[in-house]
Amino acid sequence: MFSNNAQTKVVIIAVMIGSILCLHYLTFPELRYHHAVYRMLFYLPLILGSLWFGMKGAVYICVSVSVLFLPHAIRQWEWFSLDDFHRLSEGALYIGIALILGFLVERERKKQRALVRVRSLAAVGKAVSEIAHDMKTPLMAIGGFAEQVSKKLGPDNPDRKKLGLVIQETAHLELMVKEMLDFGKPVELQFTEIDFNELVSDSVRVAQPMAKENGVALETDLALSLPSIVLDAPRVKQVLLNLITNAIQASTAGEHVRVCTRLNSLGVVLEVVDHGGGIAKEYRKSIFHPFFSTKRGGTGLGLGIVKKIVETHGGDVSFRTNQEKGVTFTVRLPLRPET
Repeated sequence: MFSNNAQTKVVIIAVMIGSILCLHYLTFPELRYHHAVYRMLFYLPLILGSLWFGMKGAVYICVSVSVLFLPHAIRQWEWFSLDDFHRLSEGALYIGIALILGFLVERERKKQRALVRVRSLAAVGKAVSEIAHDMKTPLMAIGGFAEQVSKKLGPDNPDRKKLGLVIQETAHLELMVKEMLDFGKPVELQFTEIDFNELVSDSVRVAQPMAKENGVALETDLALSLPSIVLDAPRVKQVLLNLITNAIQASTAGEHVRVCTRLNSLGVVLEVVDHGGGIAKEYRKSIFHPFFSTKRGGTGLGLGIVKKIVETHGGDVSFRTNQEKGVTFTVRLPLRPET
């Protein structure tokens, strides 16, 4: 459904197209110069539609104008005369301009959305970093003093268990603070040329003990003869471990997680496939948002950090729901950083 603003824009475009068509249909065919001018007017709704609605608007207007103008074109058809050739050329040019306009507008919108997202994340990151920095020192003091007191208590002292709980929860808070600080820092990349499959295999080996503990089989399906790729290996390994860990935690005992690599025209593609409970429909738009988490005790920064690292490499990360069950996270990375 369109909003009121969008409805107004649609009405404006429809009125423009209808008015131009009326000029064509109500003007004598012999007045060819008039018709030539009227055909040029069709570019006005096309430009507006592209700017307002992107590629979708450009295609809809192009198709609508072509279909509605067709009876008039047939009525004036002269068995491929010079005028017929001009009209056909103008039609082809109109379609080409519609596609180019739609593509350019969509690309610019994507850049603007990315810029807004980067600025928003930078603002959130700065605030998070300041809060986490202020929390770090008191938490370290609490954890340190609690450990000192715990060591002085006897093993049978009932307060020892309570202090153990304090130490455990403090350690959890310190981990959360670390994630918050990592999220708040700008991503500075140190590029090296590496074997991507080797990096993936190494990450899988690191995650194997956790998978075994959870009763989840960790499998790989790595494409042969992948070319070398230039990236920041520790940062990308952080991405891999985060996605693999999430997939293991989402899966129940007896299930399996598959990590795949392949090559496409833009670079390498990594897929982490789990067979867990999936992501609820109402959560799917928020899954990469900072501080959004469906896990108890989670900071909600893990996937935000993943997205930040991947996009800093010039790639993108997305997910889709599997046909049977579970989710597939897909990371696309260019072979070389953009210069």
